[in-house]
Amino acid sequence: MHTIKPLDTALIESLARKCKAIVTVEEHSIYGGLGEAVASFLMQLKSPSTGGVWGGSFKIIGIPDEYTVTGSQIEIFNHYGISKEGIASEVLKLIQQ
Repeated sequence: MHTIKPLDTALIESLARKCKAIVTVEEHSIYGGLGEAVASFLMQLKSPSTGGVWGGSFKIIGIPDEYTVTGSQIEIFNHYGISKEGIASEVLKLIQQ
């Protein structure tokens, strides 16, 4: 998604119907961004047991609420798992649950 507002709820709901896991990736704090907006929307969908759509796993990949490390963008992304390898690793863990 290229924007948070307006949130593309139709896309999120469509993905929730098809996927057992959804991952958002942000190059900044995991708080107050796309991940939280998507999580909020998913939590408002009815569970599959009540005829709704969402019952899968969800993960926000980004920078946690802490004093951040310093370094180049590549070093910071590697540290927080925002690199392509880090993202792939987190996705594999999530879908294997």
